[in-house]
Amino acid sequence: MIQGPSAYKKMNSPRAWTTKIGIGIAAIGVVGLAAQFVRPELKNPPVTADLQAPPEVKRILAASCYNCHSNETKLSWFDQIEPGYALVVHDVREARAHLNFSDFGALPPAQQKAFLYEGVNRIRFGVMPPKSYLALHPGAQVAAPDLKVLEDYLHPPESRAAELGRVPAAAAPAELTGLDHGAVPPAPNGIPFFADYATWKLVSATDRFDNGTLRSILGNEVAIRAIALQQNHPWPDGTAFAKVAWKQRRDAQGVVRPGEFVQVEFMLKDATKYAATEGWGFARWRGASLVPYGKDKGFTSECASCHAPMRANDFVFTEPIRATAENPDAFNGAAALPPGLPADPLQGEVITSSVDATNAAMATEFGNGVAASHARTGGQAPYPAGSVLYVVTWRQQDDAHWFGGRIAAKVMSVESVTVEDQPDGALHAAYGRYPAGSGGPANDVDRAARMEQILQQEPATFR
Repeated sequence: MIQGPSAYKKMNSPRAWTTKIGIGIAAIGVVGLAAQFVRPELKNPPVTADLQAPPEVKRILAASCYNCHSNETKLSWFDQIEPGYALVVHDVREARAHLNFSDFGALPPAQQKAFLYEGVNRIRFGVMPPKSYLALHPGAQVAAPDLKVLEDYLHPPESRAAELGRVPAAAAPAELTGLDHGAVPPAPNGIPFFADYATWKLVSATDRFDNGTLRSILGNEVAIRAIALQQNHPWPDGTAFAKVAWKQRRDAQGVVRPGEFVQVEFMLKDATKYAATEGWGFARWRGASLVPYGKDKGFTSECASCHAPMRANDFVFTEPIRATAENPDAFNGAAALPPGLPADPLQGEVITSSVDATNAAMATEFGNGVAASHARTGGQAPYPAGSVLYVVTWRQQDDAHWFGGRIAAKVMSVESVTVEDQPDGALHAAYGRYPAGSGGPANDVDRAARMEQILQQEPATFR
């Protein structure tokens, strides 16, 4: 039946539209009211193994973390109104799955320590508690004095001597058998193992007192070129980092050196391919047998979450060391090499590293292709003719991007050893030392003894 103009006007009159709007609002109200009764359940199971910590530490964590990261969740009245309530339940369930203080005490001590350091770092960079949560729960904000309490609990002031005492005084790691890199399985997300990572160049080094490791961060050709061109905000596609970790061990002189190989993990930049994880692909292989980390490809969300606080730094914790101090805001300008060196040690390959905790110093030994190849294939001293080694020693500074680590600061010295053939067939090694800023060699050390120390340093184990 075709309606006439009068019927059309009646259906679209202001009164008719008001009626329709009223019906719509009523329908929304009915749905909203129904949603208050059809709700996801949020239970608070019994606390089985709460965090054991001093009362002041517990007070801070309970006020800022327990509402989501424990079985003692207490919802405000406005948290219980749908549809917000469903989002709150989802967030609490996810938070508990990642870290639950109600069963925290059942975790191994090392894992507890790692979670606490991660939490403190996320607080430092404003990731936790989330800003969306703080908007409605301002009381959860961790004030600067409270953050200092947490930091001092994890790493008491004036603890360097105690740290050194906890580093095991161990013999050199047992010699490892050869490993067929072609047989190393890919990571669960399909990223293959990079067998040539040991030949990549140093980007930075870290002394991790939070987990007792020494780390070298290496970069592929794309990464090193980006550093030279100051193009790391953002890093270009094709950039790859290898983060190599060894357990710390203390030698007879009290110097901390790389011990047992722990793992190597990779970060690969491809803004399109890895868009779901902020443009970076992640992979990790653990232990001397290079076992891939992660049960399935979902492990990358864990990696991306850890790197989230570094969004302003293109999700990279590391501040690269450069040969010059240009643009220190984008690089570790404090650790730049002094002028006047005969060559750039950073263009060599990493052979080993060390930390002199007593003097707050750290060093990396580099080698040219001849020296590095000799060291990695298990060659013993003497190094063959054509070998060139450099040792760069830096003061240490706290890592501004990770509470729990120390990185290089001002250069203390750069040393070199060059091995040459003599006419009689014997090998001759020449030593040079270049203090920071001097522009020339110095003679204030026992040259022969120091040269012998450098030549005899045991290479770190790369897998």
